[in-house]
Amino acid sequence: MSKLRALLLAHAAILAVSGTAAAQQGEPVGGRETQTAAVDEIIVTATKRSLSLQDTPIAVSAFGQDTLDRAQVNDLATLQTLVPNLTVEQHGDSGGVHVYLRGIGSANHTELGDPAVAFHVDSVYSPRPQGATVLMYDVERVEVLRGPQGTLFGRNATAGVVNIITAKPRFDDFSASGEFIVGNYERVGTRAHVNVPVTDNFAFRIAGATERRDGFVDFQERSAAVRNRKYGAADQVAVRGTALWEPTEQIRATVAAEYYRDNGTGNIALLQTKRPGTKRYSALVDTPGYLDQDNLSFRGQLDYSPTDWLELTYIGGYNDMGRKNASDNDAGAIPGFKQEHRTEYSSFESFTHEVQAKSAGDGPLQWIVGAFYMEEDNAIRFDIDISQIPASRIPPFGPIIVNPTQPGDTAYSMSFVQPKRTLNSKAAFAQATYSVTDDIRLTGGIRRTTEKKKDVGGRNWVCPDFGATIGQGGRLLGPGGALTPESCGSVYASTGGNWPGGGFNDGKTKDSKTTWLARGEWDINDDLMTYASVSTGFKSGGLSDGGRRHLPETLTNYEVGFKASLGRALTFNAAAFYMDYKDLQVSAVERLPSGQQQLVTSNAASATIKGFEGELNWAITEADTLSGFFSVLDAEYDEFLTIDTTFFDSANLGNTVDLGGRKLRHAPTFSATAIYEHAFEFGNGGRLVPRIQFHYETKSTLSPFNDVYPTLYRGAGEQKAFTKTDLSVRYEGADGNWTLEAFVQNLEDKAIKTDIQNIGASSNGTPTTAPTNLGNWVAFYNPPRTYGARLSYRF
Repeated sequence: MSKLRALLLAHAAILAVSGTAAAQQGEPVGGRETQTAAVDEIIVTATKRSLSLQDTPIAVSAFGQDTLDRAQVNDLATLQTLVPNLTVEQHGDSGGVHVYLRGIGSANHTELGDPAVAFHVDSVYSPRPQGATVLMYDVERVEVLRGPQGTLFGRNATAGVVNIITAKPRFDDFSASGEFIVGNYERVGTRAHVNVPVTDNFAFRIAGATERRDGFVDFQERSAAVRNRKYGAADQVAVRGTALWEPTEQIRATVAAEYYRDNGTGNIALLQTKRPGTKRYSALVDTPGYLDQDNLSFRGQLDYSPTDWLELTYIGGYNDMGRKNASDNDAGAIPGFKQEHRTEYSSFESFTHEVQAKSAGDGPLQWIVGAFYMEEDNAIRFDIDISQIPASRIPPFGPIIVNPTQPGDTAYSMSFVQPKRTLNSKAAFAQATYSVTDDIRLTGGIRRTTEKKKDVGGRNWVCPDFGATIGQGGRLLGPGGALTPESCGSVYASTGGNWPGGGFNDGKTKDSKTTWLARGEWDINDDLMTYASVSTGFKSGGLSDGGRRHLPETLTNYEVGFKASLGRALTFNAAAFYMDYKDLQVSAVERLPSGQQQLVTSNAASATIKGFEGELNWAITEADTLSGFFSVLDAEYDEFLTIDTTFFDSANLGNTVDLGGRKLRHAPTFSATAIYEHAFEFGNGGRLVPRIQFHYETKSTLSPFNDVYPTLYRGAGEQKAFTKTDLSVRYEGADGNWTLEAFVQNLEDKAIKTDIQNIGASSNGTPTTAPTNLGNWVAFYNPPRTYGARLSYRF
């Protein structure tokens, strides 16, 4: 079936469903009078203008602070069950996260990679995904735009955009709030804000949050790190100050400074097949988790309206993030084997500028033009220490300490040093919407982007050689160890310790692309808007370890949808989409039989993603509300020639397979969330509100090789279908100023895999011979069941 025919059929079905819903508006239900309950109107800025969510012709989900609190959302990871086709992986290395929308994301959270989902805080682009997952506190709303936003948002918005809009100061009154949270795993959290109107045109707002929790991964018997904090522990502090000044009716200036610190322990992968007698959330730990991450940012926006038909805006931001961390990458999968990962230092500094000019007023032509500029300067040293002692030297009791001292013990290190990696991105854009009639609008947009990336002095070291033993001069760099040709003792000393085919990272790239949007909207009546659009996205190419070049990825998205309301009591929004990806960027660790490993991004030839998403908000009565979403998704590679280097030698091209027809990662065929609340009113004016949130997903792929090599993966590369239930009950005081709540998250205590890796496999398989060792499969899991209580008060 052609794309055009499929979309026309989808559009016809949408019109049929939405038309039936609209026809029912205002009719009595079961003989009852029309209810007076109402769904709150949500204002979003997905089009760079303030519009009602129901008037915005984009697949977008939006949530205010109250909704986030009721769902126990405090960061991006806990938002995912509220948004169709959103998945967030958390990793041990670099405090990193991988974010996916509609099956599209990036598995490269290092300085080498760029996310496929763009993050913005108050319209300021945040280039590092680690900096985008800070605590969500004192926000006005969070918007998640699905599909490419290549015209207005541009950089790395191929899969979508997450835009966090923080709460702004108000001139009208003094206000303050405080919140205290306790829970299992010794959780203690706080939130607070104060709004101070200094004059009738100047005010400031200060907000802060803390989150502390013990880890949920127990130390298994014989762990060598039992005197340290457990993996999964949280220790986060955030504070934000915002000032708003309106010296005249034409000028509005907002500035904000925000600091975030994370001293948690990070995450650890766990054995998928548990050891007998051990818990699911436990590991044989030999490297204690450590994370020291600081993020300082400044944001500003200046709005000027010189006339009643023109608005001028400047948006600027500066961000400085530093990080050190250590993690247990071997996950205790093989007693006597240790692979320790450490970020010895890292620095990520960026600034952005954007200027806009847009029309004001109610004329038939609404337009916006603008320019964007960004620079990023990164530096990092990332070390891997690998050591192993034979099983015969492991004592029968006590902690298993891997200390290579004998000639046959394995001991070698790799160090990835990138002293200067820069990015320069600039773009110009324009978009216009013309009202052909009062009910029909046409929109066109275009953006021209040019990006330059450059690596200077990047070196990958091996000390002394891959797989080296103590008898061969083997050694470990160790935490904080000096890195020089002498201390490294590399067999590649003539090249400064760098290995062939991967040692030198120097290089530069330049990519340019024009992206565009074409869209039509039709207001069938006051409560039903339908739209059809074609939009494109672009993510620039870059450099992997060894200076390898990968190409830009491009995307064309065909989408039809509607926004429907039944009076004020119900909204139902839906979208059908067909996404055509070219040169899709896929990142993976490339392993060689020698033990050499490096992170490489390559391009899949093509992929096709199609699906349907629906979102519901229904005030059934004044006491009952129902909300949620459902999604049907079909995301597959069309063609992708590659080698699974977990088990096969990448130097043998006979190991190449075509992943065409295989599912993309994190793309369940069906997923849905339903949220129901009922309010019991008391005579004193207070309310007791039980709440249930239920999420279901069919099975999803974590590795496209899972079905290609079933005897090697043994089902490890997929997450089976699962449910996740969250419960809460809150009491709201009669004056509406205070709330006491009890909650349970993940009632089933289900361990949900988000990513996998193999420990100990031999990468020496060929088309005719199996790899020597199949290794052990481990996985990163979402947190187990948590519960707690929250007390909040508003002044």
